[in-house]
Amino acid sequence: MLIILFAMMPVAAAWAQFSDLMQFAQAQQSLSLFSYNGYVDVGYSAGVGYYKANKFEATTSHGVSNGRIFAGLGAGVDVLKTKTVEHPTRWDADLEVSDNAYMVPLFLDFRYSGRSAVSFFFDCKTGVAFLVGDDYITIDDGIIDSDFCFYLNCSIGLRFALGAKSAFNVGVSYGLIQQRYYDYDDYYYHSRYDGISLNSIGVTAGFEW
Repeated sequence: MLIILFAMMPVAAAWAQFSDLMQFAQAQQSLSLFSYNGYVDVGYSAGVGYYKANKFEATTSHGVSNGRIFAGLGAGVDVLKTKTVEHPTRWDADLEVSDNAYMVPLFLDFRYSGRSAVSFFFDCKTGVAFLVGDDYITIDDGIIDSDFCFYLNCSIGLRFALGAKSAFNVGVSYGLIQQRYYDYDDYYYHSRYDGISLNSIGVTAGFEW
């Protein structure tokens, strides 16, 4: 009996070490369920609809993911280009009004990505945006102001894996900006419309790590 007990001792010690190793691995796996991810995206979109503006956009997002699902915060810069409308008179000549403008979006970013070598992804950024550098930007026969407005940008496309976490993304996008609008008649901006929609459709490319 003693011989059997002595023979079992190395087996028990080895099993204890194996059990400790498995517990350590499980603990590490649970800790790595959510890990840091970063994204940089650029895109160009053309305005569609009655009120519209073309847009070049560059954004960056940072947050956590479990491999497929990402959630984080982001910011960016939009360069808006609209059609110039010449108005015969201006009551606001001392204000800055332009058909080019810079807009800064601040947003929550949610993304789903496949993990194979080539897979689909879906990304949705939602938050607020505001003009910088100009008080107003011309849209059609009126203007929008620089206050905070609703911002949405969604894209879908293909993800090309470059490494364990890095990848290159290309896709198509839809953008929406909702802002107060002031219409123009022969003498001044007189009619205010809350929440006109600037819709755009375009292409996007990005890198993740």
